[in-house]
Amino acid sequence: MNAIDWKIKQQNPSASDAQVQKETLETIRTLVDDGLFRLGDVNKFRFVAANRPLDRSIHKISHRYVGHYDDPRRWMFSAWMKLTDKGQQLALSLEERAIDLYREHEVTQGFSTHQMPEPTQLRAQITEWASEGDLLHRDVA
Repeated sequence: MNAIDWKIKQQNPSASDAQVQKETLETIRTLVDDGLFRLGDVNKFRFVAANRPLDRSIHKISHRYVGHYDDPRRWMFSAWMKLTDKGQQLALSLEERAIDLYREHEVTQGFSTHQMPEPTQLRAQITEWASEGDLLHRDVA
């Protein structure tokens, strides 16, 4: 949760706290809804997936996150997320793409014209890739 909040602040430095909170919660919802992550808790050093509906989990997270935003220690570990197999597959594909872009940059000594997605664009790209089925790996890699 803390990592998502931080990343959104970095990409939107002029955003208000309310805007950062809204984007953070929407990002969590999107990642879980798209099947890339599971929400849960940590119990005895192990991830335990939540059994409740996503709306209820987001409400619980929101209550702690928004209600205690000025005290990050009270919310930074309120949402534990674990990659699903689908999320792992996408992460590896994105990592391969980043390595390829790095190598391309090394060879050309110029700047790549490719742009990495912003969090708000991620859902649209994932949906597009998923709709292309087997083309996902070729498009990303």
